[in-house]
Amino acid sequence: MGEQDDREGKVKLVEDLLRIVNEEARGSFQGIVRDLSSAFALFRDTYGFDTGYVDLSEGGLIVLESVCSQSKGTGNESLGSLMRFIGLNPGDESTYPFTVSLGLLCMPSQEAVSYQGEGPGVEEGALYFVSGFTETGNVGDLKLYCARRVIVKPGSLTSEVKVDGEGLVKEAAKACRDFRESHSDLVKSFNESFGLEPAEVVEIDEGSVGVDLPLSLSLMEPIKALATRLKSAVSEEGPSLMLLGVQCTGGEGEDYVLNASEDGVLVIGKRQGNGCLRYFMVK
Repeated sequence: MGEQDDREGKVKLVEDLLRIVNEEARGSFQGIVRDLSSAFALFRDTYGFDTGYVDLSEGGLIVLESVCSQSKGTGNESLGSLMRFIGLNPGDESTYPFTVSLGLLCMPSQEAVSYQGEGPGVEEGALYFVSGFTETGNVGDLKLYCARRVIVKPGSLTSEVKVDGEGLVKEAAKACRDFRESHSDLVKSFNESFGLEPAEVVEIDEGSVGVDLPLSLSLMEPIKALATRLKSAVSEEGPSLMLLGVQCTGGEGEDYVLNASEDGVLVIGKRQGNGCLRYFMVK
């Protein structure tokens, strides 16, 4: 009876925590979307899909972002056109890991208008482009200004990449749209599980894919408070990251996961009917 009671207790704890975290995340995000509706609309119009990621940078910029990534060549050609656009061969191992970040940088200040943008250029092995800021809408009584940002980081990259910024935005957006579409079932599963749009779609290996959404501890006070309480159970340090995710590895595993590592990472999740793990992580 003891083992049965332990399992039932674990199941109830995991189910309750997933529900609580999910409710807090959705509630916090809906409040942010109301305030920044014009920025989220611009992201969708610019890149062709929605993101659930929003955070505040150290410099005070509001950041919206979505990432698509291949850890290695898996046979999925969705990002191949972008690789070739910047002069890389999808068949070369040195192209991987290959990560694309599509973003908006926003600020409620007229000072942003004087910024003319940067790139495209190569810095620390990544190709980047930031456009100038344009008026996007309002945050309360303040006007909001946003700039588009694209970062492409392959396994290795020459500093002699000759592309134009608008072309890079167009190619990167199409590549990530195609990549997300190639994993549409998993993106849909995340959306149905959490009621939010994932920010990252990552091919870890052939047959192993993850979609996730880091939650802002700076913009979502209820999430920060919840993450702090959960982290205190496994570590004296405060939380640096809280993440919602669905991961499919093609293998089998426990139906319910409740793990705390020695370095203070807490992972709590439930195996879905398709064999994928729905989870949240506090780091």
